[in-house]
Amino acid sequence: MIICIETATNLCSVALCDSSGVISVKESNDQRSHASMLTVYISEILDRNGVNASSLQAVAVSKGPGSYTGLRIGVSVAKG
Repeated sequence: MIICIETATNLCSVALCDSSGVISVKESNDQRSHASMLTVYISEILDRNGVNASSLQAVAVSKGPGSYTGLRIGVSVAKG
């Protein structure tokens, strides 16, 4: 299982994927909500699919191009 994070653009998106593809997606096009919504989206998508964070094999974060602030939010949450 991999959690995928997109925060570089106006779209704040979290996807849960496995070797067969995308399992679930949570996203919002509400600008300037990335910092407040990203961890909520991650929690919701994991809970909805019965997945514990400790069972994730990887965390993927988009690298842009896009907002430097957005990139920092995504990488900081992934690192945390």
